[in-house]
Amino acid sequence: MLRNYFSIIWVRGIGALKADAEDSYLGTLWWVLEPLLLSCLFYIAFSGGLKGEGRGTDFFYFLICALMPFKWTSSAINTCSSSITSNMGILGQFYLPKWIFPTATNLSLLVRFFIIIPVILLFLIIGGHSPSLEWGYLIPIIICQLLINLGIGYLTAAVTPLIPDLKHLIPLGITAIMFTSGIFFDISTRPEETQAILAFNPFVNIFNAYRTVLLAGEGLELSKLLYPCLFGVSAAIVGLALILKLDRYYPRLPA
Repeated sequence: MLRNYFSIIWVRGIGALKADAEDSYLGTLWWVLEPLLLSCLFYIAFSGGLKGEGRGTDFFYFLICALMPFKWTSSAINTCSSSITSNMGILGQFYLPKWIFPTATNLSLLVRFFIIIPVILLFLIIGGHSPSLEWGYLIPIIICQLLINLGIGYLTAAVTPLIPDLKHLIPLGITAIMFTSGIFFDISTRPEETQAILAFNPFVNIFNAYRTVLLAGEGLELSKLLYPCLFGVSAAIVGLALILKLDRYYPRLPA
């Protein structure tokens, strides 16, 4: 039975990718262009800030190493939050475990991110950042970020059908993550009290890890991924527990 569920996840996840690609003239190219254009926009808006700190890192590359991974997370949270409610029609016809929907969403967005990663690496190489063995640390970083995406995705998927108004607050939460995770500034330049507060955001360590490996070309202390991983696993356990407990209740909710 579990094998059949994973087959459904695969079919739904890949199917969502194909449908998304066919929904625009540019197809899969838009998956790359959207975060790239967003990076250019924020580069124009914020480039003066980092240069003024004199850290010697070109701001555009500093930006894309965090903004493109952040776009993966923001898409995951947004889509997962409505993954159960948008499938209420299916739930009224036959039974499916509700955890399938946010899981399939995360699968499709993970595949999309794998398409974007080579673009990030290409821009870094063009910018003079030579490939190194340290880039292999991307694997544990991506796994850690996936855990967080799954955790938050399960939580939002579980709660949003019960409290529909949350769909208005989720974009605000995503914006809060964006501006407190050090995407646009180097957190180490902030006062220690500020750093301590911002450190509660698990994406601070994630984005710093991307930059350490890709920009600095340094090895990564895996212990720095411990808090983000624990955060993701804890959120996933709570979110899955809620979904499983409410599994039979969701179809009875008003459409």
